[in-house]
Amino acid sequence: MSTKNSAQVAPNVALSVDLSSIPGVVIHQRAQPGEAIAQALGVPYEAKNEYVVSPMPEGESVASSSSDPKLWKPSLEDLKALPELFVMKEDSDCGTRILFTLCGCRAMRPMNVRIIERGADTSTSMTKPCKCGGWICCPLEMTVAKEGEGRIGTVRENFNPYCSKCCECCFKCSYYHNVYPVADPKAPSAISMDRSSGGGLGEPKYELKFNVCCCGENNNCCGATCFNHHAIFNIRDPSSGAVLGNIQKLFAPSTSGGGDACCRMLYGYDTFAVGFPEGTSHEERLTILAGILQAEFQLYEADQDN
Repeated sequence: MSTKNSAQVAPNVALSVDLSSIPGVVIHQRAQPGEAIAQALGVPYEAKNEYVVSPMPEGESVASSSSDPKLWKPSLEDLKALPELFVMKEDSDCGTRILFTLCGCRAMRPMNVRIIERGADTSTSMTKPCKCGGWICCPLEMTVAKEGEGRIGTVRENFNPYCSKCCECCFKCSYYHNVYPVADPKAPSAISMDRSSGGGLGEPKYELKFNVCCCGENNNCCGATCFNHHAIFNIRDPSSGAVLGNIQKLFAPSTSGGGDACCRMLYGYDTFAVGFPEGTSHEERLTILAGILQAEFQLYEADQDN
């Protein structure tokens, strides 16, 4: 009820934050105590996911490897103290979340993601349809749209060529998501449904590579846990494979010595630091954030179903 009232007070306001002026951001998933208790009791309840987006602290940057001397090592208190830029909040009905949780595929559930700034909905949103995944020729996809302008970007799981990507997935635990920004926005209904190549989206501008094991540029085995505090992923040029930016998944221990950080880890509440490629636009950076959310659902939300 409160969400509807806030939307009536300030409907469809433009997002005032310009991500193109911010070198990097932190995505911090809010813990949901009710959901954690339900999971501990075996109750198939899933709360709406919420992610707070904050600027990287001044003087800090996202590391390119776990051995980087500039590796950012924040505490949980440091993360909570960061100023809020906006919130990305899942918008889905309770019945859908319970049904997909009961079926063991909560990460596949369809949803909209509202962008909320200072408590008010903005005209920018993300849409995640129900997709089974590239392994079954139904690649994961998220669309970023702005009211009045239509689609401003799409991120789609890259499973092309199929056999090669299957091998990477099965034997190297590596997953790829292509970022398709839109220079000339068009309505989502006009997007081609062709699934070959980019499926009518043109050529991807960026590729997000997530390797969650010891294979790849970084050893991410047990990454972002109490055993290995950091996992480093790459934002790459899809043609050359050159690394243009980095994504750092964090385990941030508490300075108070409590078990808050371990509880967050056990119940899958994640934190990412994102270093954007230089020269990227606000719309491109929003689409990269959508790609990180898509991978978060694919790799970490799905872990809770196992």
